[in-house]
Amino acid sequence: MNNAFLEIGCEHLPSRFVKPALSQMENLAKTLLDEKRIAYQNVSAFGTYRRLCVIIEGIADKSADIQKEVKGPPAKLLKDANGAFTPQSAGFAQRNGIKPEDLIIKETEKGPFIYADLHIKGEKTAHLLPEIFVGIITGMEFAKNMVWEESGLKWGRPIRSLIGLYGSKVVPFEVAGVKSNRYTYPITSFGRKPIRVEKADKEAYVQLLKSQPQPILVLPQDRREALIRSVMSEAKARGYHADLDQDLIEETIYFTEHPVAVCGDFDLKFLTLPKAFIGTIFKTQLKMFPVVNESSEIQPYFIAVRDGVSNNQDEVRNGFKKVMSARMSDAVFFYENDKKEGLDHFKNKLAERTFLEGLGNLLEKSDRTRELAMWMCDRLNENAIKDSVTYAAGYAYADLASSVVYEFPELQGYMGGRYAELEGHKEEARAIEQVYFPLSSNSDLPDTLTGALVSLAGKLDTLAGNFIIGQIPTGSEDPFALRRQAFGAVRILLESGINLSLQELIEKALSLYSGKETAEAEKALKDFFYQRLALLMQQRGHQPTSLNAVNHWYSMPLENVETLIQVLETNRQGESFAAAAEAAKRVCNILKKADITTDKVDASLFQLPAEKELFDAVEKAESIVALFSAGCQSKTECEKTLSVCATFAQPLAKFFADVMVNAEDVSIRQNRLALLARVRKILTQGMADITKL
Repeated sequence: MNNAFLEIGCEHLPSRFVKPALSQMENLAKTLLDEKRIAYQNVSAFGTYRRLCVIIEGIADKSADIQKEVKGPPAKLLKDANGAFTPQSAGFAQRNGIKPEDLIIKETEKGPFIYADLHIKGEKTAHLLPEIFVGIITGMEFAKNMVWEESGLKWGRPIRSLIGLYGSKVVPFEVAGVKSNRYTYPITSFGRKPIRVEKADKEAYVQLLKSQPQPILVLPQDRREALIRSVMSEAKARGYHADLDQDLIEETIYFTEHPVAVCGDFDLKFLTLPKAFIGTIFKTQLKMFPVVNESSEIQPYFIAVRDGVSNNQDEVRNGFKKVMSARMSDAVFFYENDKKEGLDHFKNKLAERTFLEGLGNLLEKSDRTRELAMWMCDRLNENAIKDSVTYAAGYAYADLASSVVYEFPELQGYMGGRYAELEGHKEEARAIEQVYFPLSSNSDLPDTLTGALVSLAGKLDTLAGNFIIGQIPTGSEDPFALRRQAFGAVRILLESGINLSLQELIEKALSLYSGKETAEAEKALKDFFYQRLALLMQQRGHQPTSLNAVNHWYSMPLENVETLIQVLETNRQGESFAAAAEAAKRVCNILKKADITTDKVDASLFQLPAEKELFDAVEKAESIVALFSAGCQSKTECEKTLSVCATFAQPLAKFFADVMVNAEDVSIRQNRLALLARVRKILTQGMADITKL
């Protein structure tokens, strides 16, 4: 067995394109090999922003032979009255590459049919690889494409070279006017003298590129190790540590072929900027690593990364320093100006900024957020934090009008917190800083109740507004990240222990949009939140059907909803509970077809002990359920209420064994149906519908 190797040499791909492209190459290779019936031992993709590679190891010499039967027209169409093959059978034979004389007749469940018994021999892999390699290249998709030559191929960046090897032989093919050969090229700044690749061997190829005068680390893991080693070494040489942001590491290894750290210093005046502000400029704009001490305080050094080793590192360092100093000087200017203007100035400027088309400006959104947060405080009797909540909610979006956030949108919330802190509102600053938390499905929640209430109020207002104007996520489209905001709201309610239901929160949030029709929006929001809650429950280890069984999830605090789910999942394991659930399904099926006029039961009409026994169970259960009609607050209450469900297993089994529900006497029949209606109400319309488990 040989190996096969493909390298696509291209102009510089954006770093975010590289990893998905490598994944696509690997998947496309496997798919095309399977389609061509070519066996292989392993497929792996690797590379850089200038060369994307895939190696197919242990590839078979030829595709597998296959034998199959293809069904054709009915047997009566094999020949005509003169004994000649009909156009239908002749055409069928031609389409399958055989002579009409080789067709066979087979019996099927629908009668005799014509079949083609096909024996397809495998083809040599060398003949199939050109098509496979072309299929890999043309099958790749990018977030943005370029067209640069006559064939009109759409690809991430122009393709400049192609290597196709099968063993030590070149696989001939052409894409976008570029013909395959066995030559790759060095890092751009080190000339264009071609590097000859002798054979399809991953280890040999990797070592060949490493051995160049300017080594190329074609494996992402090698670049990662070299990057971390180099960056840490530069920081250590100055007695500190590097802030190794994982996102920046990932980005850097895909815009370099041989990452080399270059460390320099900067003016101490830049350290007057807030820490996260400095970190954001370094990581998102300059692509540099901050240097920190043992207490994670930023030091006056930067670590940039260049591609390749050079002899003029001082010149490179000075170049990086000029770029960094210019950007940091801009940041200081914006920050100092913002401090002079203050939060009140920014808040007033929100009136000039549209929130959503048809729903006013951001100042109005800020006012609604404050009103909703204050209402929650009142509902929760949290009077001690009401002033803090009022301030934090009122200024939560003020920094959106600041110069810093205009230049660095990712600092929204954080800068508002810093400006509030400068104005003497330290506690409220924390809440403002965390108003957008959680930033992702699993990231941190606001760590104070003030922050949780303000964040929740802001999210609910945004969701209410979008749903009122019909801006509801569909498919993969979600430009305002409403799914993330709803998921965050559910997490805050559940994990922060806020004892309010989604129903009252959504109704209140919608009511603040005065003069707007909200009925359809509320219905859509209820469904939307159900999906997010179901996902969260599943992530927390609950079974998918459990939430579906909770009847009043919308009007209960989410802590209570999860408590009820836990009790349901514990009880459903019991034999009596499971038996009662099955019997409840039977009750529902009977009542679906019945004409019930009342659920009042007349005990004097009972003819059998089983009726009386079931009636006694109903009355006892109803008295227990009535105690917690407003919803259970604790696990004990839930367990006590749901335990009555299991008590129906035996009386229902006896009832169905002894009693004919559809008695001829109308009054007796209606009485028995009324009794079952009472049972259904307890088992399916109370706290939970156990038939949905």
